[in-house]
Amino acid sequence: MKVEDIKLYYGYNAWANYRIIDAAAKVSPEQLIAPNTLGWGDLRGMLTHTLDAEFGWFNFLFERGGGDWLKAEDFADVEALRARWQEQNTITRQCLESLEDADLTRVHARERGGERYEWVLWQALVHVVNHGTQHRSECAALLTGLGSSPGDMDLTLYLNDAGINSGPADSARRADIDLLFRYNDWANERILATAELVSAEEFAQPNDYGWGSLNGALVHLMDAEYAWRVLLKDGEHIEWLQPEDFPDVAAIRARWAQERAAFWQYLEGLSSDDLSATISYEGDTTRYRALWHCLAHVVNHGTQHRAECAALLTGFGHSPGNLDFTVFLSEAM
Repeated sequence: MKVEDIKLYYGYNAWANYRIIDAAAKVSPEQLIAPNTLGWGDLRGMLTHTLDAEFGWFNFLFERGGGDWLKAEDFADVEALRARWQEQNTITRQCLESLEDADLTRVHARERGGERYEWVLWQALVHVVNHGTQHRSECAALLTGLGSSPGDMDLTLYLNDAGINSGPADSARRADIDLLFRYNDWANERILATAELVSAEEFAQPNDYGWGSLNGALVHLMDAEYAWRVLLKDGEHIEWLQPEDFPDVAAIRARWAQERAAFWQYLEGLSSDDLSATISYEGDTTRYRALWHCLAHVVNHGTQHRAECAALLTGFGHSPGNLDFTVFLSEAM
């Protein structure tokens, strides 16, 4: 990773946060604090937690001192959260502006519960954005249920809005992309293993957010990886996979194993120069992208929809546990 790559991630992060804040500003005060089962108690709690994670990690990584955890009750309404988020965006930009490429490989350590944890700076910074994607997805599910959907928050949509068509030369390191896709596989497996615990009725049960059901959300996750691989490799658009063609988790797992092997075969054929190259593909218009931007989108998109699956699974009494990038790093590195 280069500093410019990290700045792109945080441009996306701020853009997506504001989409959530704008949607949350449309709900009533009662809806803002209505209890839910998706984590952090209520919508205000989820928004505060997303903000607090960025606040805490940047204090730690950039040695800005301690500071108490932010508390939901300290924010009377969405506008109070917006104002505090604007302050954090300024701090985040200043911290990132202080970095040089060589800084991204430095190691930060912390003692917790008698154990020592270490994070490479670029990995910790990517975690903060990935964590934000996860919890924004939970917020989006709540907001959609309240009639105030924030709309599409894909990384590719941010790139469209920001007019970003390519990246600087040699911007993406091959090993970094591989690590992100190892995380993607790890998190997908946790979701699949948990989904195997639900009943057939729960697997197909309709819901009012996401892709209609747990079945639909899982197939969409798998389908996105399949479609992007074929588009990037062959320049072709495929027919979407249909949930009704996968009657249970075993059928999804079998098809996904094939796709995982095919995706890794594709990745292993790419060089660092390939990742930095500008590609084009046809959508509603011709799009130009750095290849690594598209691959980063696949992982970010997975985080978003895994959060929806995790919310559904938790509601069925089968939480998949913590899917944070840092948890993966602790287990896999």
